Amino acid sequence: MSIAESVGSNRIIIGGDFTYPSGDPSLPPDREEAYRIRILEKSVDVMKTPIDAPTVFSVRKGEGDSEEGA
Repeated sequence: MSIAESVGSNRIIIGGDFTYPSGDPSLPPDREEAYRIRILEKSVDVMKTPIDAPTVFSVRKGEGDSEEGA
């Protein structure tokens, strides 16, 4: 169980790790910027998504679109 789940968050976005929740400094600068943008875009989409129970969403680090997890 993640910290977000244990405190009762309804919408949880899995992005970076605990120390870098909205990025990954180990990526080259251009890829990290794209990753940060995907996290923010996913956050906006998640806020528009109706949910009935706590739901976990994920964002891929690689190229391509964000991916929703369950």
